[in-house]
Amino acid sequence: MHLPALREFAYLTAQTASVYRVLMRLFYEAHLLQQHTLPPEEILSRAQETGLRDLTPEGLQLDLEQLVSWGNLGRRRDTSRVDSLAEYARRRNLYYATPRGLAIEGFIEAGLDAAEETVAVGAGIVSSLEMQWGRVLELLRFGQTEELEAAWTGLQRDFTALSGDVRSLALNLERKLSLEDLSDFLEFKDAVRSYVERLAGELAGPGRRLRDAVAGLSEAEAELLLSTLTRSRAGRLTRGAAVLDEEQAARLTGREWAGWRGWLTRPAAQGDGLEYGITALRGAVTRVLAFVDAVHRTRELGLGRAAELAALAVRLDTYSTVGLAREELSRTLGVSAPLHVPGGGSGEPVQNAWAEPTETVLLTPVQLGKQRERFSADVREVSREAKRAARDALKAEQQRQKALLALFDENGELDLSHLHLSDDTLLPDLLGWLSAGLNAAYDEVTQATTSGPAGQQVSVSLSDAPALLTMPDGTLWVQRGAKIALVGS
Repeated sequence: MHLPALREFAYLTAQTASVYRVLMRLFYEAHLLQQHTLPPEEILSRAQETGLRDLTPEGLQLDLEQLVSWGNLGRRRDTSRVDSLAEYARRRNLYYATPRGLAIEGFIEAGLDAAEETVAVGAGIVSSLEMQWGRVLELLRFGQTEELEAAWTGLQRDFTALSGDVRSLALNLERKLSLEDLSDFLEFKDAVRSYVERLAGELAGPGRRLRDAVAGLSEAEAELLLSTLTRSRAGRLTRGAAVLDEEQAARLTGREWAGWRGWLTRPAAQGDGLEYGITALRGAVTRVLAFVDAVHRTRELGLGRAAELAALAVRLDTYSTVGLAREELSRTLGVSAPLHVPGGGSGEPVQNAWAEPTETVLLTPVQLGKQRERFSADVREVSREAKRAARDALKAEQQRQKALLALFDENGELDLSHLHLSDDTLLPDLLGWLSAGLNAAYDEVTQATTSGPAGQQVSVSLSDAPALLTMPDGTLWVQRGAKIALVGS
């Protein structure tokens, strides 16, 4: 029997395991407080408070990406307050612990097994939580300690199911569906839509009322609730055949209260909580499920178009001249309408698009080391400024590719141990090559091959020496460097 290695355990024995373990413990403790997604600046602040005072933002970024590559962490784009595609591209990543990463940390802390998967929460759970919270406050006022602890335990059980379901739905519906998943998903898309819409409506209605009620609780009432629950739980036998002392009971109750109140009152921009759930689930209905509907329409259109094209092929074979066949082809495909008007300003449309001249346009390479000329229709309404901008962009990209090639010596080799970059725009390419080498190393491959400059391929071999990249605006130090060579040199 062949059992593959589990890369999720690599952070426990890595050379810098002390850093990785602190980071994973931060995510695990945040998970216990129902905060599952953390921004880099908050991670850095918490890590420095726990003793990693020498940790820099750059070093943290490398450590987080390392944990992502091992499968302990996941990341997603921070899409809050994004108004354009350009803004989305510049947004930071938010990080969250994967189920395996949490299971490992949970086992290390208390020997716990991973939680079992559960079905989606039933209808009316948010309204039920609202009534349960009212029951908790009523029992607290009348001093009924035993009933209060049972009511609080039931509330926490339903709340944990709700928060986990909202988180799982948001992550799964935002994830890109594979072709295998898509066919199964399409069959149940209506059920998914109705469930998501119903849950989002409950969060926006009873959920916000519950948030206001919890936020309106005074500090004295909150302290009374926590102290009463702590006294009731102290000395109680747990499922693990252990008895809680007063300190353990206080820690458990405080953690539950912080998670409960934090999930309800946390802003949507932090990536977890009531408001995030409302935004994420409503967005899922309009984005992901609308995309599935578009797939349905595309498939139906494709089937109808196939029959139409088959009939077109039969008709084209009956025409005696090429001109008549072209006219039929353009009419069927919907391109017989005027494509543009002459540049002279007469406003007369061009009746025969096939007779229009073409101009040569040089595009970026499409094969290794080669450039080919392609032709496009002469669209005369494009302004001179737009054409000039396109030419300038093409020229700038060609110059950047030449600058990347110039980094290699006469033998077609490049050593990243000490490298001075005069242009900061070359850094992403170098880091991309280095990342390909790191990924290959984790897969126990000594050398990686990836796309290089000007359409060529490069081979990447990691070295034990660190990489020191000097740029006009600073210096970047990477723990492992690499030797990069042009393939075929």
